[in-house]
Amino acid sequence: MKVLIVGAGQQGHVITWNLARNPMVSEIVLADYDEARARLVAERVGRGKARPLFLDAADTAAVARAAAQARLLINAVIPEFNLSLMQACLAAGVSYQDMASGQTRTLTIDEAYLEQMKLAPDFERKGLLALLSTGMDPGVTNTLAANGYEDLDRCYEIRIKDYALFESPVPLQLWSQETYYTDCAQPPLLFEDGQFKRVEIFGRREKYAFPAPFGLGTVVCHDHEEVATLPRTLPRRWGEKGLRYVDFKMGGPEEALDWDKALVESGMVSKNPVRLKDGALVRPIDVFVATLPPNPPWEELAELALSGAIVDTGVLTVDCFGERQGKPAQIGYSVFSPDIKQVNGWLPGATSVSYGTSTPASIYAEMIMEGRITASGVLCPEELPRAVRDAFISECGRRGIVITRSETVTVN
Repeated sequence: MKVLIVGAGQQGHVITWNLARNPMVSEIVLADYDEARARLVAERVGRGKARPLFLDAADTAAVARAAAQARLLINAVIPEFNLSLMQACLAAGVSYQDMASGQTRTLTIDEAYLEQMKLAPDFERKGLLALLSTGMDPGVTNTLAANGYEDLDRCYEIRIKDYALFESPVPLQLWSQETYYTDCAQPPLLFEDGQFKRVEIFGRREKYAFPAPFGLGTVVCHDHEEVATLPRTLPRRWGEKGLRYVDFKMGGPEEALDWDKALVESGMVSKNPVRLKDGALVRPIDVFVATLPPNPPWEELAELALSGAIVDTGVLTVDCFGERQGKPAQIGYSVFSPDIKQVNGWLPGATSVSYGTSTPASIYAEMIMEGRITASGVLCPEELPRAVRDAFISECGRRGIVITRSETVTVN
C-alpha cells in the first residue's frame, strides 16, 4: 500500500519511521522542496520502502501526480498548504490527513478550519476522507475531549492545557517558529457563555496543578484548533449537552512566557508586511526565521539527548466538567509523551515534540490505511466512532505515550 508524505522535516522524519515499520505499507513517497533532506530521511528510516521526491506543496497538479495510486496523503508541512494539498487529493482520488488546520498568511486558525470544511461535500461525493488535526494537540486532545464529553450526562466546560519544559546547550527548534509565533500574536479564540470571542494575547493567566513530576505551572490563553472545532463538532456528533466553555492554554516557566510575549509585542515576529526604507515589503516573521541557526545534525542531537544535556518534556491535560445523574462531575486526562532522552533511544535525531506530535498522526494514518477508519468527508478526531478512539488511545500507550484518566463525581 502506497502513502505520500509531503514534508521531510521533523514531523515527516517521525512519520516515515513509524509507517516504514508497518507491514501493510509497501511504498512511501517522501516529498519535500528540499530533495536532499527527503533523501536523507528516506535512507535513514525508510527501511527500503521510502523514496525521495522533489515537490512544491503549492503545486496542486504536481502533488496530484505524486499521489496517484496512493491510499493516503499525509500533510507534514506548515498549514499554509492545507487547502492546496486537499485539492490535490480530490484530483487524485486520495484520502487526506493533516496535523493542524493552522493559521495561514491571510486566515486565522478558525477561518482556516471553516475553509477546509467547505470541501466536505466534495470529499463525501468522492467517498474520500480528510482527517484534520491528528497530532498531539490538536489530535490526542480532541480524542480525549470527545470521550469525556460522551461519558458525562451533561458537559458544560472543556479546558485543555499544554505545559512544556525545554533547555538546550545548542540552538534547537522543536517546532515551526513561524507557526508558533504567529499563533502567539493572534488574539486567542475562546468559547465562553456559548459564544466565540477573542481575548488578549497571553491573557487569562493562571496557575494550574499539573500531575507529578511537573507540579504548579503557569498557563495562558493561546489560539488553537480545539477551541474552533470542539464547540461545533461535539454537540453535532454526540448530542447537545450544554457545552458553554472551551479554552486552550499553553504554559511553561514564567520567564519564557514573558520573553515570548515581549517578542510578539515588539512586532519582530509579525506576519504582517512592513515597508523598508528602500520600498521593499517584508514580513518580520520571515526575517526572524531566516536568521535562526539550523538544528544540530542528528548524531549530535542524539548524543546530547542521551547524555541528559537537553531538557525536552511536557504534559497535556484535558478537563471535562459537567454532571452525572444530576450531580457535579469531572473527567480529567493527563498525557505524558516520552522525553527527548527516551525518544533518542528509539529514533536518533527526534525530539519529544516531534515524536509526541507525529506518532499519534502515524497511528491514525495506519488506521485509515488498514481500513479501521471507513468514514468519508472532512472530519476531526472527536467525530470518529468511540471504538476507533479507544483503539487509538490504546495504541498510543503501546508506543510510549502514557494517558491517565481520573473521575470525580459528587455523591451527596
